[in-house]
Amino acid sequence: MTFNQVVWKMAKVNYRKYIFYYLCNSFAVMFFFMFSTVYFNRRVEEGKQTESLQDALSIPGVALIIFTVFFISYAHNVFMKKRRSEFGLFMTLGMARRDISKLLVLENGVIAIASVFSGILAGAVFSRLFFMLLMKLIDLEGIPFHLSGKMFAYSIGAFTAVFLLAVGKSLFQMLRSSVILSMKSNRFAESIKMRSPLLGAFGLLLLVGSLLVLYFTYQDSSGAFLPLWTMAMFLGLYISLNQATSFLVNLAKRFPGFYYRRLLFLSNLDYKFKQLTSIVMLVTVMIMITIFYSTLLLTFYKASEKDAINNNPYDVAFFQTETKNSISAGELGKLFDLEEHETIPVFNYYEKLVYVDGYQTYNFMSLDDFNRLTSNEKKLTENEYLFYLNSEPEFAPTETAESVEISIGNDKKTFKKKDQVIERNINLLPNAYEFIVVNPEVFRKLGESFEGYILNLQLLNVEDWKSSGAAVEQIKEQLADGNQVTPKIEYPGIESVREEELFRVASKVGEYETNKTTNGMMFYVTTFLSIMFFVGTFVLLYLNLYSEVETEKAKYRKLNKIGMSAKEIKGNVTRELGAIFFVPTLLGTTLAFLYLVILSTDVGGIMKNPDILMHFLLIAGTYLIIQVGSFFYARKNMLKQLL
Repeated sequence: MTFNQVVWKMAKVNYRKYIFYYLCNSFAVMFFFMFSTVYFNRRVEEGKQTESLQDALSIPGVALIIFTVFFISYAHNVFMKKRRSEFGLFMTLGMARRDISKLLVLENGVIAIASVFSGILAGAVFSRLFFMLLMKLIDLEGIPFHLSGKMFAYSIGAFTAVFLLAVGKSLFQMLRSSVILSMKSNRFAESIKMRSPLLGAFGLLLLVGSLLVLYFTYQDSSGAFLPLWTMAMFLGLYISLNQATSFLVNLAKRFPGFYYRRLLFLSNLDYKFKQLTSIVMLVTVMIMITIFYSTLLLTFYKASEKDAINNNPYDVAFFQTETKNSISAGELGKLFDLEEHETIPVFNYYEKLVYVDGYQTYNFMSLDDFNRLTSNEKKLTENEYLFYLNSEPEFAPTETAESVEISIGNDKKTFKKKDQVIERNINLLPNAYEFIVVNPEVFRKLGESFEGYILNLQLLNVEDWKSSGAAVEQIKEQLADGNQVTPKIEYPGIESVREEELFRVASKVGEYETNKTTNGMMFYVTTFLSIMFFVGTFVLLYLNLYSEVETEKAKYRKLNKIGMSAKEIKGNVTRELGAIFFVPTLLGTTLAFLYLVILSTDVGGIMKNPDILMHFLLIAGTYLIIQVGSFFYARKNMLKQLL
């Protein structure tokens, strides 16, 4: 029998590990390609620049890349662990190391090529199906599904680079390994190098302490130390996962009745968590990112209408001058089913600064218009002013100037602040944030000054703002066309704001559609990645179980011979699998919740934002239910192999 025949016969006998290795690599290619169909989608690429999608893609994208790199390397290590003893046998029969290297490159090359073709095919099919399903569920239009050369190139290139590194590492180890060590590779026991309950307690302290410090400093520091304390938290999590079982075992020994009834389970758990620290850590972080990002972006998507209403008290608003945004009340009536139409004159006053090159600008409003706008009955003398801030009270500055001095002609006039009002009454427009409200007579005199210009603020309410989209688009086009044929405004104070921005139309329906599209895209991307993360974490855990099944089978066979019943074996396997599956799930879910609590301090806390809490419970509950199903599937297959 020739060497080629020996190799071929061994491959046919052990075909399952080849198939499993091929499926793992095909799965990794599918991961890369599905992510590429999202990341390089034309509409999403536009959104990276204009709609803040870059941040939504960056962190989950990096996490996905780290995960797939680890996944490919781990799958290759599992495959090589089973092959190393075979290579040792080949060398004892006379096969040279060069022939072993050639065999390793050949079979990995065939598996890689097959994985690329099947992974890209599966990725194209599943990404298309998922795209259609999610677009229907979130009612999002304007994102076309398409394939491009960039998607194929990046997917194949990324997989090839990681795969070559893994194969190169195996070749290097094989060439350095002796024949005896290769043949005995599957009979070496993995020793636990360190058991330190004290180190485990330190890890828990670092984990909890980092979260507490982040909670108490996040709002004051505006999140500046978020990356630092997150890294400290991850370090504490890693130490805890590696050593916390030693701490728990040491604690359990103080209760002999509890400890000795669960001696085998606790010992196995301590061993597994030390050997699987990297895997459990990675799965925990993936679950945390999945639940955390999905909750945030689902909240943003659901809040699209609420934010549009809060930011736009009037259905339509825009500034108007004699030459810009010129449209009559009659034309507005033809375009919209008007319920209310207010015109508020705003005097934009500017004066040149003495010591620096520039202008100081003020937006003045008449007290009569202010009272009409805010339903107040304030009164002012000629020397008093009221500071009006068009903002939400919780986001507004608390300190304002006690007096304002301006030039009216050749005279200097000083106004003293009588009161201040902070509330949202005007849509989000330039020059519609801070107002100095003065006596009507003073406002008239200011309007006669040459150092400024009048902006008429047009505020409209319609019968049904959600159906006003077509009318809003029509008025935008009409006003933009008219503004292009009129001379550019040349006031010094307007230099800091583009003319197109100053005279834009701010509407409820416009912001609602923008929010819905932007947040819908972000939710689509994150949901896409979340499902990939979930499937990936399950496959990673299942891959570990598969790699150790022969060792576990031998262990329980020996335990059965010394009196351990099948029922006891089932119970022990169930507890071990439960710990491996649900410890990362519970840790990841808890960390996601704590980070939501921390980030919610900027908006009054999570209890004042019940939507965040409800969306977290929905996503975490769904994840947990699916994880329970995955656990029972893995348990069934594991027991089938062992018994």
